[in-house]
Amino acid sequence: MTQVNLKIDGKSVSIESGKTILEAAQKIGVIIPTLCYHKDLTPFGACRLCMVELVRGNKSRIVASCAYPVEEGLDVQTGSPKVNKIRKLMTELLLPLVPYNKMLQKLAQEYGIKETRFNKKMDACILCGLCVRYSADVKHQDSVGFVGRGVERHIAWVPKLDIEKYESCSDCSKICPTGVFQRKEMSMQEELFASGHRLCAGCGAATTMRQIMLSVEDPVVVSAATGCLYVATATYPYTAWKCNWIHSAFENSAATISGIEAAYKSLKRQGKINKTIKFIALGGDGGTYDIGLQSLSGALERGHQFLYVCYNNEAYMNTGIQRSGATPMGASTTTSPAGSVGYGKNVFRKDLTAIVAAHNIPYVAQSTPAHWSDLISKVKKALAANGPSFINVLSPCHRGWRVPMEKSMKLARVAADTCYWPLYEIENGEWKLNYMPKEKKAITEWLKPQGRFKHLFDKAENKPVIEKIQASVDKEWASLLKKCGVKQPNEKAVPVRDIC
Repeated sequence: MTQVNLKIDGKSVSIESGKTILEAAQKIGVIIPTLCYHKDLTPFGACRLCMVELVRGNKSRIVASCAYPVEEGLDVQTGSPKVNKIRKLMTELLLPLVPYNKMLQKLAQEYGIKETRFNKKMDACILCGLCVRYSADVKHQDSVGFVGRGVERHIAWVPKLDIEKYESCSDCSKICPTGVFQRKEMSMQEELFASGHRLCAGCGAATTMRQIMLSVEDPVVVSAATGCLYVATATYPYTAWKCNWIHSAFENSAATISGIEAAYKSLKRQGKINKTIKFIALGGDGGTYDIGLQSLSGALERGHQFLYVCYNNEAYMNTGIQRSGATPMGASTTTSPAGSVGYGKNVFRKDLTAIVAAHNIPYVAQSTPAHWSDLISKVKKALAANGPSFINVLSPCHRGWRVPMEKSMKLARVAADTCYWPLYEIENGEWKLNYMPKEKKAITEWLKPQGRFKHLFDKAENKPVIEKIQASVDKEWASLLKKCGVKQPNEKAVPVRDIC
């Protein structure tokens, strides 16, 4: 076959006619980023990350290296100012859709992208066409294709075919750069947290646990502290847990799991166990913010390899809705009731996430079950961390919050939109903001739908309490932005990424 000679970044390369510039670059070890390329599929040039500059004398042009065939005497620049400008823009455009793609994260770091001008609700698919081309070129099925035009364009399965067969295609799962097929597979895998438990309809903890257990890929041992979750999911002789599970006392879930993890390490050293096992400790806000804090702190300080999840419903809901260290200011509970003497809890909640971060562990994060993609991604990161990890999950309780059951997830979203409950993570000491609302909502939009704050709006003398809560949220939000290195000009939210 005829050989074609060209230069890429000053390096000479000879390659067969009909090959692409991207293939020529790969031959000599020049890395050109791409999300839509696959060696066995027809080139598509959708992601535009692989753009390169062709220089001919005083003229140049920008082309997609994955689709442009090699030509004799080409001079290709993969990192010119023009190329970098385009690649940086495409990285900004794609980050809101695929925030956890490692290649995009690396590009963002290289280009100094800490915030993006673009904001989009995550639908995961970036229209790379890999699944469409795989179906046509490899499977010869044409079972999936593009539908619609412009902003309405999306992927759809061909009617009258075995949809489940193709939606769970493991090959598509492997080549998909966004994880959309992985999530389809996740929805079809065995549930480790089974249905039929006795948690209330609309319970945030139930949704949280289901998402967490669907994120686990290895054998797992779960320790659950006394609380709503234990009482409603494991009342003898029934259990909703289809994994190794142990009930611990109210205050020592972390101590229990650390002992199990230590025994596992001992057995591994003795050669009696050779498989990978993950460890998760669960506790409500009462068993984590308050009476279990010493147990948690000790386990973190010792460096045990486990994930602690606090399902935070902001009170001791199981025992009668008593206030906890997580209960927000102004909330009426059975031990901090609103009435003629007071307006509910009169102090601010404890910042437990920051307290845990002060232990300098590898991974700390906040999330909600309403932001399912965020939560699932964080659980996977936490379980992969080299050491202890912690996730604080705001878990709405319709009984304690005095809201309709069907409003739980909406309130969890509003908590993030008002910046009352920001979504962020701390990886090895680096603070990262995961969600910036297009427009920061007033805290009243989160308080007013909840019956536990009704008295703040019924009495004029309680208006200063609302203002105090708003001021606290604003202060904490500004502090978080500073830690994450995100600027907020004129007090207006700058879109970073919406991964949900």
